[in-house]
Amino acid sequence: MKILVAHRQKQTVEAIRSVLSSVNPVVLHTESGLDGLLTSRIEHFDLIICGTDLPVVTGFEMVRSLRTSSVNRETAVVFVVSRPQEPILNLCRALNALAVVGENDLHTLADLVRDNISSRPDQAWAPLSAPVRSLY
Repeated sequence: MKILVAHRQKQTVEAIRSVLSSVNPVVLHTESGLDGLLTSRIEHFDLIICGTDLPVVTGFEMVRSLRTSSVNRETAVVFVVSRPQEPILNLCRALNALAVVGENDLHTLADLVRDNISSRPDQAWAPLSAPVRSLY
């Protein structure tokens, strides 16, 4: 399973790696939305986890661009936020995000990945039709 983590805080990235170690992913990390966007335009991922406040290009801008033209057009996305607010949740819904996870609730990621994501190297991943879940 290949996962792209676009987040500027290395502590959060290490926490994500630690939580997801049980699903044995290959985790690629970028610190800016622009690097995440460029990486995900050319390489397929099974899951993209990103912060919303990335430098250069925000997480929302990155995902919006991916949804319009990239090999990850239908890849599941999980946003990591510091505090959930209705405008953020609305943007996540509009971008067809799988879930919104709080920085203090990263322990829920492993179950989320196990229950919803499977590595399919030869098939496009079909996004869930369920509404975005806030895991708070």
